[in-house]
Amino acid sequence: MNWLLSSTSPALGRLTEATEMDRVGVRTDNPSVRGRPLPPEPPVLKEAKSSVRKLVKLSAVQFMLNNHTSEHFSFLGINNQSNLSDMRCRTTFYTALGRLLMVDLGEDEDQFEQFMLPLTAAFEAVAQMLSTNTFNEQEAKRTLVGLVRDLRGIAFAFNAKTSFMMLFDWIYPTYMPILQRAIELWYHDPACTTPVLKLMAELVHNRSQRLQFDVSSPNGILLFRETSKMITTYGNRILTLGEVPKEQVYGVKLKGVSVCFAMLKAVLSGNYVNFGVFRLYGDDALDNALQTFIKLLLSIPHSDLLDYPKLSQSFYSLLEVLTQDHMNFIASLEPHVVMYILSSISEGLTALDTMVCTGCCSSLDHIVTYLFKQLSRSTKKRPAPMATDDRFLHIMQQHPEMIQQMLSTVLNIIIFEDCRNQWSMSRPLLGLILLNEKYFADLRNSIVSSQPPEKQQAMHLCFENLMEGIERNLLTKNRDRFTQNLSVFRREVNDSMKNSTYGVNSNDMMS
Repeated sequence: MNWLLSSTSPALGRLTEATEMDRVGVRTDNPSVRGRPLPPEPPVLKEAKSSVRKLVKLSAVQFMLNNHTSEHFSFLGINNQSNLSDMRCRTTFYTALGRLLMVDLGEDEDQFEQFMLPLTAAFEAVAQMLSTNTFNEQEAKRTLVGLVRDLRGIAFAFNAKTSFMMLFDWIYPTYMPILQRAIELWYHDPACTTPVLKLMAELVHNRSQRLQFDVSSPNGILLFRETSKMITTYGNRILTLGEVPKEQVYGVKLKGVSVCFAMLKAVLSGNYVNFGVFRLYGDDALDNALQTFIKLLLSIPHSDLLDYPKLSQSFYSLLEVLTQDHMNFIASLEPHVVMYILSSISEGLTALDTMVCTGCCSSLDHIVTYLFKQLSRSTKKRPAPMATDDRFLHIMQQHPEMIQQMLSTVLNIIIFEDCRNQWSMSRPLLGLILLNEKYFADLRNSIVSSQPPEKQQAMHLCFENLMEGIERNLLTKNRDRFTQNLSVFRREVNDSMKNSTYGVNSNDMMS
């Protein structure tokens, strides 16, 4: 068994994906080269693909592909003595089988249907149990959890469009109501709901551009509706649990919330749904999902957002997508919600996790750019902005200290700390400076005056050079010039402060 599980390495995943792409003659994971002839393969890759094809032809592998049932593999059965979490190995097992299946699958729907027979039987069994008022709850849970873990492994392995569309058509719409029903019944049991949520998150993840629907297909919108329904159902029910003990809060609540955030991020950034049609045709699926996100977010203390790494990454990744593509929604939120989001960004800027810090910089850049555009529009006497835009501007004007604090934080990190993501930090900094020119001047004067008298002129010159040639706009050319200036600025300031006898306390900038 170990030799098979070892074959689920990323290398085999790339090989099986490359095999499928070779069949259609294009690399579909890169839009810039889609439709072009493939370059010659390295000899090592050719040998590896040949080895995989030989592996699939082994009688033992063929037996496993055709007989993956509890009769031959006991861990696929229902063991009432084990914990539901012990079924995690089934995801790895089916990832291996899925990748091996993809080698020769192509467009053979009959072969796919044959492979899915045991899982079809399991889904039918769960559907039969849930259709009655009296059923063995533990048996239903174990069957369902094992099934969704199996499917998640297959979904993870199917990275090519042809194979993934077979899986999608198999599960939707026939079996999706069963997953929704499970969330409704067992929302309070994370051992059951977390695997279901993770399966849904995998299904909506457009990895390698595998989710591509025909122009006449409504499946992208229908898939989002199902995603919205699951997030809303789980979110509204999990909030009814009330206070959860600190030592249990992650397992009982935050882990599921984290998966919901990741799921929503994946579907919002998947590029297979036109979200403008929901409001146009009065469909509340998008609003329901976003409002549920806000409810869940407000139920989480700021400290928890950064204490749990998986929650941090999923939240800040989602926030980056929302500020980029759904800023009108952010602008329409109540003042206390906007302040909560801005506070979370401010705290995330100093996070040790580079991914979180970079996400915060990107989110802040989108917010600052939005604000700058709205202010520019108002000063040019263009048509009156929407009420939501006007309210967002009013909130920012009522609380200028929030933006000013983030300006201090970013500048503090760039000057005084080992900034590993300087480019990301530079993008929101220009907007922050343009929105707070007087405050930036005060910061500059404070830093310059804190230097030894013989260093003050050099420090002042560093700040002058930082803004040299910078215009009062956020066009790409202007941003790029500022980023270049900032690199020189940081180097010169560090050189100056290394030779300084008393420097400056970084906390002074935050006061």
